Amino acid sequence: MSFELGLDAAAIDAFLREREWLDSGERVTGAAIAGEGNMNRTVRARTDRRSVVLKQSRPYCVKFPDIPAPIERLATEVRFYQVAATNPTLAAHMPRVLAFDADASLAMLEDLGEGSDLLGTYAGERLEREDLAILCELARELHTLPVPGEARAILANHAMRELNHEHIFEVPLDPDNGLDVDSITPGLGELARQLRKDDGYVAEVIALGMLYTGADGPCLLHGDYYPGSFLRTERGLCVIDPEFGFVGPAEFDLGVLAAHSIFGGAEDDVIDRIGAAYARPFDRKLLAGFAGCELMRRLLGVSQLPLPPETDLERKRGWLELSHRWLTGRA
Repeated sequence: MSFELGLDAAAIDAFLREREWLDSGERVTGAAIAGEGNMNRTVRARTDRRSVVLKQSRPYCVKFPDIPAPIERLATEVRFYQVAATNPTLAAHMPRVLAFDADASLAMLEDLGEGSDLLGTYAGERLEREDLAILCELARELHTLPVPGEARAILANHAMRELNHEHIFEVPLDPDNGLDVDSITPGLGELARQLRKDDGYVAEVIALGMLYTGADGPCLLHGDYYPGSFLRTERGLCVIDPEFGFVGPAEFDLGVLAAHSIFGGAEDDVIDRIGAAYARPFDRKLLAGFAGCELMRRLLGVSQLPLPPETDLERKRGWLELSHRWLTGRA
């Protein structure tokens, strides 16, 4: 792959022109970073007629270049969007795929506009009841969407699941992971050591990890259903960045949503509220288990959240205690 996506408008223009992705006479006039994702390079390219989003995967995580990552993840994301576009509700809340070059691992997507993600929920911005209702409706539509047989192999997304498995279910509880969580919050390392010594808790995490990477499940999942993947735009709340999408248990998406609702200030009854809005049968214990894993890995793992500086040890202790209750079936 010779083309490296950057902010050079002339280079982008040449790439798009060579692939005939521009209309006759159209030219690229500028480029800017479009979001600060962990995995891929994402650039908003402006032409004299429109704006598009260009996304390129590399064989590593863009935010963490020392972490290898499957480069084919963008092909999976493109296929995810194409399948989701067959559902009118999902199509209205996700970008359209305009073009894709597998050799360059680069996609051109519809620009949803100058929206803002929901990461501010960690700092006090409210996730309104209607927002949660929309996210649960979109999850329900996605999880009941038929997946064409020819798409199931790529949407199994085994390589990305292996990467995610490591960072959700293994690294946070590995005593030799090299992470200094005390540098984030003094005393957090001791809380991590206490969890690592709890054989029942660790066994539940291992079991859920095996389920996550095991046999392909019945539903198409987003795979990273958290505020960084939600975008507030002029056309409403939209969902982006499904590079971790896979076919698996619906409870994984819902568990991630529940965990991040807690980080955003929701009460412990959030699982019941999500279940009511989802309006479809689900396994409450399984959802709670995945939610507990997500709470734990975001506090003790590599992918830290932009929590406010005043988030102290006692707050994190409370979240880890909830993780323990959810995973051991006491909530």
